[in-house]
Amino acid sequence: MLKGLFQFLKSKVFFLNLFLYVALIVSLFWYLITWLNNYTSHGKTFKVPDFNSVKVAELDQFISDKNVRYQVIDSIYNTKAKKGTVVKQEPEPGTEVKEGRIVYLYVTSIMPPNVQMPKLVDRSLRQAITMISTYGCKLGKIEFVADQCANCVLEQLVKGLKIEPGTNISKGTVINLVVGRGRGGEEVGIPCLYGLTGKEAMERLAEASLNVGAVIFDLPKDSMTAVVYKQSPTCGKRASINLGSSIDLFLSADKNKSSQVSDTTSSSKDDDTNFDD
Repeated sequence: MLKGLFQFLKSKVFFLNLFLYVALIVSLFWYLITWLNNYTSHGKTFKVPDFNSVKVAELDQFISDKNVRYQVIDSIYNTKAKKGTVVKQEPEPGTEVKEGRIVYLYVTSIMPPNVQMPKLVDRSLRQAITMISTYGCKLGKIEFVADQCANCVLEQLVKGLKIEPGTNISKGTVINLVVGRGRGGEEVGIPCLYGLTGKEAMERLAEASLNVGAVIFDLPKDSMTAVVYKQSPTCGKRASINLGSSIDLFLSADKNKSSQVSDTTSSSKDDDTNFDD
């Protein structure tokens, strides 16, 4: 029996079958590797497109000719970006990924989230301004009335109506304040606002217990880069105004006018120095 087995192992039939068996195994292995490479796109990568500012309603059309998929995983409240648009993505644009990779998107919420109205009454004006900003709301008009408590918040209003603390309001709501100015017709110094953005100037006026009057932009209007190049009434160490009065702001993005701001500020400082002498 063993002799017959050895003779078979030495025969051409055995070697032919062995060759066919090995060829079959190699062919199957090659086919499997080729199929896996095609299925997984081995070695092929694609750059992640830039989804920034794409509207949610247009995402399907945006990726129709791309090699990636998307998934919206969170919404962010951002007043500076258009509602319902992409503001952040993972992976970042330009990242090399395989075909079919999911890109996770963060979009701006269409509706602002709610917050509870803070208690501003009986607080100082400075405290109230800080709290309004902390709660994600905006400071509106400040009305000063005769009251023995100077710079104390007497009323908190939204669209002319008193709002009780704890009431649900939307983030970004404009809150107006009624503030006491004392009974003696107090005056405050006029702050220098040259070189500040519109937002910075409004915050500075509020801190000084003053109101914003007219806000006048040069053309073309560019509220993002414009700075104050003129104010009325003007500032100076000798300049004062009644508590609660308004200051008109003139803003420009013109570099020529903006370059004059530093000269104006320097002149104001020189006037203060001469006054001290």
